Amino acid sequence: MPLTLKHECIERGIAKAHALGYNVAIAVVDDGGHLVLCERMDGALWVTPEIARAKANAAAGFQATTLDLEERFTKRMLFADNVATLGDYRFVFGKGGVPIVESGHIVGAVGVSGAVPAENDHAIADAAAGHPVLPKGH
Repeated sequence: MPLTLKHECIERGIAKAHALGYNVAIAVVDDGGHLVLCERMDGALWVTPEIARAKANAAAGFQATTLDLEERFTKRMLFADNVATLGDYRFVFGKGGVPIVESGHIVGAVGVSGAVPAENDHAIADAAAGHPVLPKGH
């Protein structure tokens, strides 16, 4: 993922967070869930970067927004709970994770935490990711 793309995601997310009046953490991961950039705005809770990263991990790992995953896994809580602690990765399936799409391919994801209610986390993450259209089949 190009360095400029990572920084653009953070900048778009911060702009949307400011517009909505929230202090959040924004995490960007690559398509393998590796953290590539994270920004915690002044005033955001200290735990928000970890939550944001876990939302980004879920969006990258399942190649879907966590808005969709939250709805999908509400009926399968045991599965979601098991996956959330799988291996060395942490997954949060709550709203606020959105894949990053470049040239029709998912290249990573953005996660946002701190804008309660979580619909605001989703709005900020969606803006940060550039309002992506996910490839078919995801």
